[in-house]
Amino acid sequence: MSLTIERLNVSFNGHDVLHNLNLKLSSGEIVVILGPSGCGKTTLLRTIAGLQEQDSGIISLLDEPIHDRLCEQRGIGMLFQRPVLFPFKDVLGNILFAYKKKNLQNMDEVHSVMNEMGLVGKEQQSIETLSGGEAQRVVLARILLTEPRLLLLDEPLSALDVDLRRKIALEIRSILKSRSIPAIHVTHDPAEAELIGDRILHWNELQPGGDDEE
Repeated sequence: MSLTIERLNVSFNGHDVLHNLNLKLSSGEIVVILGPSGCGKTTLLRTIAGLQEQDSGIISLLDEPIHDRLCEQRGIGMLFQRPVLFPFKDVLGNILFAYKKKNLQNMDEVHSVMNEMGLVGKEQQSIETLSGGEAQRVVLARILLTEPRLLLLDEPLSALDVDLRRKIALEIRSILKSRSIPAIHVTHDPAEAELIGDRILHWNELQPGGDDEE
């Protein structure tokens, strides 16, 4: 298994948000969790990534427990609802921000990823001039260069119009499959879930009767 979650519990102010949650991802599998806003989907992703403290439970990636590791030690990439970009850097600067090989002056991999994202020719462009779809492509390019062992997608397409959302959903699926990167994608859009996922789980299958807090 790529990812195994066992008996995961997270609470806020005495209220259970995640209660004895169990989830497994096979190698290279894309699982979509479908549920309304506020049900706990984001809390689950943040906990897996190490951005949210858990009360108890085991999170293992490639059979290695990671729940007691810092977020930067987990080998996980996360694409948020709003692109996290640095306004003082151009497109290339944002993409290279976490690229550990940049000092080797090996830009072939960078060019390849930018080409895959449709960003070639935009290297010196200000990120403030990018569309929402282009901004998410920049973030995804930066993540791919870190060679993540797992990708978490927290409704990264929700701000886009329907046609662009579906186009990028298919692009993301193709990229993940070509690199055999397992992923969890959360959304409230059934059509988007069908496009990107190998398997779709409804939130109430994971957390029947859970508190509606995120």
